Amino acid sequence: MAKSIRIARDTWRRIQECAKKAGYSSPEELVENAIARELARVEEESARTEAEARAEVERRLKGLGYLE
Repeated sequence: MAKSIRIARDTWRRIQECAKKAGYSSPEELVENAIARELARVEEESARTEAEARAEVERRLKGLGYLE
């Protein structure tokens, strides 16, 4: 399902200019790509944080003698 978002005029002009310079077929394609990259970055960071938290819990449990 497609949704609409509001983008400030100045930002939209910048998007249009950058899309043209970067060879995107449309400003919308640039925006879609930028959002996809940011989502991947946030998801990766979240996964890393969760893995670090699990490792810390495991370290503490080993320290308490609950794990070998």
